[in-house]
Amino acid sequence: MNKSATQQPGEPLAVSLRTLAEKLDAHRSTVRRWLREAGIRPIAIGQGVNGAIRYRWSDVQAWLDSLDTVD
Repeated sequence: MNKSATQQPGEPLAVSLRTLAEKLDAHRSTVRRWLREAGIRPIAIGQGVNGAIRYRWSDVQAWLDSLDTVD
């Protein structure tokens, strides 16, 4: 992952829980718990039936970059 704090072309501004779960190969409830424990709060885009819940990609990316990796 890119550790730059600036937005790169083609990088999303916000990402859905479903997309994150697919990328992390984990269940949505697990990813939701990880994000909550990391202090990453969802943002609401739109209202009512047409609204959506997303997570800021920059917050998610910073969290992922901070994790220790297992080799």
